[in-house]
Amino acid sequence: MSAPDTNIDKQEKHHRTSLWGARGAMAFGVLIMIGVVGYTFVVGSSGNDGESDGPTVSTAPTDIYAPGTNSSETPAATE
Repeated sequence: MSAPDTNIDKQEKHHRTSLWGARGAMAFGVLIMIGVVGYTFVVGSSGNDGESDGPTVSTAPTDIYAPGTNSSETPAATE
């Protein structure tokens, strides 16, 4: 059931500030998205024409043990 007295012009005038705020927030969001996409294109094309020097491999020092060996002996089972 709708309200019997609906005056769209009066309601629009009454909510003008909120409507402008919503429009401003949407415009701000669009500007941020354009900025992110533009920044990605600028930084992504840093002049190396898609050529890379190869993958960067970081090797951490690892201990290498022969299979089946251990640096400490396993204690014998007790009964």
